[in-house]
Amino acid sequence: MSKKNTGKQSKRFLGSFTLKDGRAVTGELQLKGASTLLKLHSDQPLDSLTGSDKHIEGMAYSGEYLTLIDCLCSSTGHFFWKNEASNYHADIFPHYVAIGRTHLIANQANIKTIEFTTTDLSTIFYDFDAFGKVIDAKSIIDIVLKDIRTHRPVESGDMPIVSYFTGKTCIAEISTMIGKISVRHRPSYSMGGPSGFNIKNSMLISIEPENPITFDEAIIKMNDIASFLSILAGRAQGINDIQVFTIEATKEYPQAVSIYPSYRWKCSDKNAVDKPNPRDVPLNAITHPAEFSNVLTHWISRQSTWRLARSRSLNCLREGNKYGPDRLVAAANMFDILPIDATPTSNELSSEIVEARDQCKKIFRAIPDGVDRSSVLGALGRLGKPSLPKKVAHRVDIVHSKLGCHFQNLDEVAAIAVKCRNYFVHGSKEIEFDKIEHLLPFLTDALEFIFTASDLIESGWETQIWSNGQHGMRHTFGRFKVEYGSSSSELLSLTQKLD
Repeated sequence: MSKKNTGKQSKRFLGSFTLKDGRAVTGELQLKGASTLLKLHSDQPLDSLTGSDKHIEGMAYSGEYLTLIDCLCSSTGHFFWKNEASNYHADIFPHYVAIGRTHLIANQANIKTIEFTTTDLSTIFYDFDAFGKVIDAKSIIDIVLKDIRTHRPVESGDMPIVSYFTGKTCIAEISTMIGKISVRHRPSYSMGGPSGFNIKNSMLISIEPENPITFDEAIIKMNDIASFLSILAGRAQGINDIQVFTIEATKEYPQAVSIYPSYRWKCSDKNAVDKPNPRDVPLNAITHPAEFSNVLTHWISRQSTWRLARSRSLNCLREGNKYGPDRLVAAANMFDILPIDATPTSNELSSEIVEARDQCKKIFRAIPDGVDRSSVLGALGRLGKPSLPKKVAHRVDIVHSKLGCHFQNLDEVAAIAVKCRNYFVHGSKEIEFDKIEHLLPFLTDALEFIFTASDLIESGWETQIWSNGQHGMRHTFGRFKVEYGSSSSELLSLTQKLD
């Protein structure tokens, strides 16, 4: 039997499971976030499970097909009673569990669609007019009741109410290099009656690659899209309601396989006060679909080379309102791992410098290996290549080209932020950090804004609508814009006094 618990994503299944060696054993699967666990029981030893059985298939007694993906065996053991046979047990931790009407073959390219929801999908795609209520329904109530009145008399009164859904389920549909990305309404409603009537809606986003892909590839694509949506929302998105559709399913009878990750993406700031306002979102997919499509398409096109740096940016976003030296260092270091085409070109060294560099390398390579020797050789190898300050300044120029009027002296603010990073990493004395320590959150926000805004601008963000709008404090972009004037003035005033 299966049993649903009150906790979100909390389920329990009892059933039979097949191991790699063909043995069938009984087990209990408990789904509850990171504590997901499969407890196996057998009358034969299960020690061989350690380090094996990456994927385990099972059948719940209630009929569900269970596929446990990327499994780890955490412990094995046995117990026995006097004069009775031994009972062996093992605890298996799966990174993903797939539940449906069929098993999921994780290592085969058989997934044609993956769909999911994220925390702020309805804010990012703020399709305000899709649902509504007719304020004065007197002129249309007779039309609404026309068909019903052919079966029975229905009287209308002085205050009729008509609610509606336009019926347009597709909000956006964009072709990208990873496939067709669609965002859709998924309304549910009651049939009405004496207790009333309601329409509830949820949104889902789907990725449909040109050709079927493996499970791992589908998860990577989903995470990439969730990263992009996190930027637009101004906070890390939670991912829920994951389903995949395989090539075995027909269009007439699609069979969804529900996916339960042990480590779900969770929203970074769950408080209602941190929920973004639609007007603060940098891109509007409803009123300016062409710009949104253009940015998403270009953003995805370079994700393979930007993924590492963007993942560091997302980690910073996950910190929410928590600031400290580690976050500032991480925010600065993500500029260092940008791909080469996102940084300034290397300087061409003069022949004299090249000759001096080569001679120095020869001298130091003759010295026994050591920390100082490696440090000098590393510095010599970086001659002419863009340094961190130059990389950050290059990204500042991109932001300044579109938003310079709102962020004057951003280059100076960024330079100070890098000096603070050097203070934490190298103990550099370029700046008296204790005098500006209270501005650490602002300096961190500056680096994160420069990184993300320059990325969106290069991807096609036009910025005019956002930059001319009025913004609140519920989005990282809007908060930085509101606070920039006073914080930057205080920072530059303090640093000038120190000079």
